[in-house]
Amino acid sequence: MQIVDDKIILWINSLVGKFSVLDRIMIWLANDYFIPVVMALILLGLWFFVSDATQREGYQRAIVVAAISIGSACGFILAFSHLNWHQHPFQEHPELMAATNNIFYPIHDPTFPSNTSAVTFAATASIWQKSRRVAVLLLIPAILMPLAKLYAAVYYPSDIVAGAAIGIFTAYFIKWIMPIFEPIVSRVFWLLRKLCLA
Repeated sequence: MQIVDDKIILWINSLVGKFSVLDRIMIWLANDYFIPVVMALILLGLWFFVSDATQREGYQRAIVVAAISIGSACGFILAFSHLNWHQHPFQEHPELMAATNNIFYPIHDPTFPSNTSAVTFAATASIWQKSRRVAVLLLIPAILMPLAKLYAAVYYPSDIVAGAAIGIFTAYFIKWIMPIFEPIVSRVFWLLRKLCLA
């Protein structure tokens, strides 16, 4: 797998600096704030601005699943990274450091699995279970942000795939166990409605 990862990362990073427009797009997409804020605004819109009350509650419940899934996926990544520390591409291939500095920055958190992929795909998979049409709005940035970090030599392809798998699995697992907590969830929603927050 490492050979395939190396070939892909070296090929993709050979594009850095050749197309200034592509570089500028990747800088925006790799940014730690741009895509997460876009995804958060989509979720916020689903939380407050769906006109049908029944449908809005369905989205709100999916967003609760997304929030729990994101936190759980981050916990899984943290636990796994202590068991298997993996170097970033720019650390294993110092010649890629210029590409990393041009597009992003050399991060020091664990690389395998990708935390970025886990978070974005956990949110997307949570909404996917409610509405695939709406989830496509999240799927596009969920794919683009990790790919931009691949372009910046921050992650290997296997890091991204593993992170996405953890995010998706976590979202489906949380959705599966949510009926156990239904009385608590219903009371929380009752309170949020009383406070005009749901």
